[in-house]
Amino acid sequence: MKTMKKIVIVLFVTFLSIQVNAQISLGGQASFIHLFGKTGINTFGIGVKGDYAKSEKIVITAGFNYFIPSTYSDYTYGNSFSSMTSPSQIDVDVDYKVSLYHVFVGGKYYLVNDCEDDFGLYGIAEAGLMMGAVTTTLGDFNDNLYYTSMDDGAKESLSNFTLDIGIGGEFDLDFGYLFADLKLLLPVNTVDGQTVEVEIPASVSLSVGVRIPL
Repeated sequence: MKTMKKIVIVLFVTFLSIQVNAQISLGGQASFIHLFGKTGINTFGIGVKGDYAKSEKIVITAGFNYFIPSTYSDYTYGNSFSSMTSPSQIDVDVDYKVSLYHVFVGGKYYLVNDCEDDFGLYGIAEAGLMMGAVTTTLGDFNDNLYYTSMDDGAKESLSNFTLDIGIGGEFDLDFGYLFADLKLLLPVNTVDGQTVEVEIPASVSLSVGVRIPL
């Protein structure tokens, strides 16, 4: 897992160090992400993205997104300290505050026109690293009578690699290009030949932004 993280970071830094002015574009984007699974998280974010045109049809891309913290609710069990306490078990509400970050490196291939035309459609394939910071908040209960397996205010860091596939389009604005990317972010559960735990579920994202050729 650590080896793969280093590879993604090295590729990202390498991309940012490329100095080919006529082929480089930089820009910003606003994004929306929906996480599948029981969390049901929907949140917005902002990010930066860079493009390097290897040819008119093939473009290498890299970027970073930060998403606004979102909260979802669940429950855990509170168990009594004493067998004399009734009931012996209660439900305790739990709120999870989640902050997400996504780093990605990949490419896009123009299916309609190319990266210098007034309009273009392209396919997207990327490798990403999704990271999350989670803070747990327990609801009210009598902690003199009951205990839980969770600590109030506990913090946890989550991460897993993603395979990002999607489609995008862009329009020429004279000073730059307005683009929209729709991507499915699939968690990767095998790294370096070993099965790893998927800590963040699959998600779908929509990003809208502007890229400006340098």
